[in-house]
Amino acid sequence: MNRLGIIDIGSNSVRLVIVDVDNEGYFSIINEFKETVRLGDTDKNSVLKPERVQKALYTLQTFKTICEAVRADRIICVATAAVRKAPNQQEFVDTVRKNTGIDVDVLQGSKEAIFAYYGVIHSMNEKKGLIMDIGGGSTELVHFEDHMVKNSISLPFGSIDLAKKFDVSGSVSYENAQKLKEFLFAQFDNVPWLKKLKDLPLIGVGGTIRTIGKIDKKFRQYPLNLAHNYKIHSQNVHNIYSIVKEKPAEKRTKIKGLSKDRTDIFFGACAAVWHLLEYCSIKNVIVSGSGIREGLIYDFIEKNHRPIENVLDFSIENIMAKFKVDKQHAYQVLKLSSSMYSQLGDLLKIPKSAENVLKTAAMLHDSGINISYYDHNSHSFYMILNSGINGLTHREIVMSAFAASLHRHKKLKLDWKEYSQILSKDDADSIIKISLLLRLSESFDTCMDNFIEDVTCEFDNEKAVINLIAPKKPNVEINRALYAADVFEKLTNRKLVIQ
Repeated sequence: MNRLGIIDIGSNSVRLVIVDVDNEGYFSIINEFKETVRLGDTDKNSVLKPERVQKALYTLQTFKTICEAVRADRIICVATAAVRKAPNQQEFVDTVRKNTGIDVDVLQGSKEAIFAYYGVIHSMNEKKGLIMDIGGGSTELVHFEDHMVKNSISLPFGSIDLAKKFDVSGSVSYENAQKLKEFLFAQFDNVPWLKKLKDLPLIGVGGTIRTIGKIDKKFRQYPLNLAHNYKIHSQNVHNIYSIVKEKPAEKRTKIKGLSKDRTDIFFGACAAVWHLLEYCSIKNVIVSGSGIREGLIYDFIEKNHRPIENVLDFSIENIMAKFKVDKQHAYQVLKLSSSMYSQLGDLLKIPKSAENVLKTAAMLHDSGINISYYDHNSHSFYMILNSGINGLTHREIVMSAFAASLHRHKKLKLDWKEYSQILSKDDADSIIKISLLLRLSESFDTCMDNFIEDVTCEFDNEKAVINLIAPKKPNVEINRALYAADVFEKLTNRKLVIQ
């Protein structure tokens, strides 16, 4: 087991994440701290101001004390644009080392972009996209396709730079908004590969994009409190840009989702997002909750433990390790339910695209036992919804949570209207059928001993027959599974036979 303290010295804030990485490379974030330091508030020559350096030193000393108190085995500390651009960079690094004992790795723009890419690519199933990581002092752009970086660049402006260069801390005049747009388009013109991008989503990393997502969710009354993988249409980004542009500073604090410590620097950064969407004719934005800090975690895991080949599989296994889920039983339920899903596909008519929902629900259906065995299927709903599963859309997460929660219900009734922004009636139908497969599969592993080796299925117009392959007749498993016969018949109009 390694306990890491990961410190990110940004232009706007300094953050600490405490993370445990076990011997198999699974990790768990156990605490997080943030201080708004504004190192990016430099003088006209980009020199770090003494008062900002002192605040950073105090914060880093505090973070070092926390790391020592929690017995962190190692501190990984990186600094980004504000320190990178500062003429007194080396003086800052030496002062930090002398006063705290922390070695600061000042990331070049290209390396910062790659760590942002690591954070995204290991937490999403997007095969191609344009990553935008807008910080306080720089903006990183990464174009990737087929999980390979095609182009990347670090642009020399961030939210603090834009706020200082243009008068955007309060309501913004038409002239200033145009000057800001012209500046941003000129910066984008200097990146020749940007013009060639087509049909890509913009994947946003950092506080600005997360804030845009929060505001949009408040406007929409979105039912999930999940930031990662939240999707926003470009028109909604423009609407937020327009609303913020017109409001004076004192009224921006009343915008739901916009934190008070970001009101003075938000508009310029929001404009950068909107104008990049406009410049590249991008229609959709995906919010990434994973960025540089998560990229550093994944980099550590891959260098010291294992490659991460499948985002969803690693995420599910990581959650199973955290909650001590019985892996043998979970894999058996997945094996049997997947077999029936394939063989009974023409009968049940569950879309092929629901495979990841079935996998997630099967593997995590018993996760709620960590709260209490009694009513654990209901606890599993909450845990799946809030465990930070990577590699699934919000729709797939909600479907997985519902399917797992119903696997012990005798009457499969689903109240999904609260999530009608996310789920359709067809999705609700698929959830019911997946939960039926889970219920049958768990019955087939009643003794949790893998006694059933496999299943074969056949059906005609009157009945469906499930044949259990086992060393001897599995009477216990058959009797348990037949409790679901009525539901099966209701869903398929066929009698269920298990033998």
